[in-house]
Amino acid sequence: MSHKALLLTISMLLFGAMPSLTMAKDLPSKSATDASDAKIVECPLAANQPDTFALCATATCWTLDGVAYCKCDVMNEESISFSFNYEANGESKNICDTLLQGNRNGFTVSTYATPRQIETDYEPETEKLGPPMGYYTCDTESGPQAYGAQCDGGLCFTSTQGKDFPGLGHINQNQIVCSCPPTLSKAPGFQIAGPWSCKPGDKNADNHCCDQDYYDDMCGVTSVTATGTVLAVNAPIGTARALSIKLDGDVPRFNSCRFK
Repeated sequence: MSHKALLLTISMLLFGAMPSLTMAKDLPSKSATDASDAKIVECPLAANQPDTFALCATATCWTLDGVAYCKCDVMNEESISFSFNYEANGESKNICDTLLQGNRNGFTVSTYATPRQIETDYEPETEKLGPPMGYYTCDTESGPQAYGAQCDGGLCFTSTQGKDFPGLGHINQNQIVCSCPPTLSKAPGFQIAGPWSCKPGDKNADNHCCDQDYYDDMCGVTSVTATGTVLAVNAPIGTARALSIKLDGDVPRFNSCRFK
């Protein structure tokens, strides 16, 4: 990993920096990684490999004994991740290897692709992926730190599909439950997906397209000690945008909500 890419990755993870399209292209390219050099990777690594993964970017979660369980979508396309790295049988592995193994063994992994419901050109009537959504920015610089679920790399088990799950209700066949650690945010804040009451791409004057109660609830989770705590999947500000640029090659246009 180049020095520039390493600094960019660290800033994105810790501070939610929002890189430009040019900087995003300097992120590491698709490749296998060794255990000492974590990289942003795109999966699958080969065109003939399965591309199933869990997309949790728009999910909400329910906690049980300190672990967040999130209702995520099963997808089949290219995805991207801040990869974990490990050794198995003397070989270096990363998250793409785990995804491939899961395809044969009843599990998958949560990685990232751009959620269509968030994009301003989403067409709900034809794409039928559910109602439009927006990215809510939760400000923790002027307010208290808050919890969200960090799902990148979370394991998800196919045995949950088509079943009922505590706190999450029924899990459809195109959905899956993923286990994700709750994480306490760092300043300046984080972003979560939430309801968008307007048409995709509508101007959001005075946040009339956004839900103040949802913002207050999901941006204000200050403890996860109680079983049954509801929280949203989160990421540092700008991370989703940067990963979408890296994966898709274009600057995404998201519905966005930011309450003062």
